[in-house]
Amino acid sequence: MRTQKCYAVRPNINEFLDIARRAYTEIVDDIAALVSQMAEKYGLPMRTSFSTARGFYIQMKLDGIVLQDGKLPAEFIKVHGSHINV
Repeated sequence: MRTQKCYAVRPNINEFLDIARRAYTEIVDDIAALVSQMAEKYGLPMRTSFSTARGFYIQMKLDGIVLQDGKLPAEFIKVHGSHINV
């Protein structure tokens, strides 16, 4: 829904909206890149998710995944079931 609102007005109608839209897109791309880097670094099946209640968060299924010492790396905080805040 948030993305739909961001793109509800055609490009080139308002230059400030175009700038904000571009910045939003770059931030979302940066978040996805960070999650991909972390997934590769730790060898975990991570994906980016978004909800209005939580904002952006990482989701992963740990079925069949063996964690070192049975814990996620210390870099991860606020682990709630299947989602993690970093």
